[in-house]
Amino acid sequence: MKLLRTLIAVALPLFLGLGTIRLLMSDTFLVYEYGKPDFPPDPFGFTQADRLAYARVALEYIRTTAPISLLGDERLPGGQPLYNQRELDHMVDVQRLANQLLVVTWAAGVIVVAGGSALALRHETRPVLATALLSGALLTGAILLVIVALIFLGWNTFFVGFHNLFFASGTWQFAYSDTLIRLFPERFWFDVATLIGLGTLGEALVIGVVAWLWRRKLQAQATNGRIGS
Repeated sequence: MKLLRTLIAVALPLFLGLGTIRLLMSDTFLVYEYGKPDFPPDPFGFTQADRLAYARVALEYIRTTAPISLLGDERLPGGQPLYNQRELDHMVDVQRLANQLLVVTWAAGVIVVAGGSALALRHETRPVLATALLSGALLTGAILLVIVALIFLGWNTFFVGFHNLFFASGTWQFAYSDTLIRLFPERFWFDVATLIGLGTLGEALVIGVVAWLWRRKLQAQATNGRIGS
């Protein structure tokens, strides 16, 4: 029982955080982000429509197992390749990472949902579930507060550190004229990181409050039951 409670508490931050990342990997978010009045224009000529069209294909590649030819076959209006070889190599790495994180998301989700359901079935184990969810929410909040602080106090350090953690040094850095930077400038990633942090923090807050109230109710019921007997 203690092991299951710990697994749920540890899996919850992964499930919420990675789940939020997956939600942002959508056309809806691209439309929202590119449509911001203060989103920086492309200095080399991509219109908002161009960015949206190219980014949608890039996103489709990342969130599926499509071959790299999906991006390699894309061409600019003059017939030149949209991406150079270094960009294509990086996108292969990004797709691999995205698929690995999807597996982790599903595994964490199974632990939270299946484990939570098992504990919820029996009245005597429901307090364990409430405690596990509250602990997971608090852990999520602690992690996210640190990440959000890093984003706002040291964005460059956070950005570089994140990429060096998941990608080989130098493989993720490109010229400002390269397509990946033109589609996804640093402002794009700042907004993504902020939404992931604040969104996951909000989810944890809701779960934490509900779990806390539920645990209090269960404790009161247990106390009343003992008094009544």
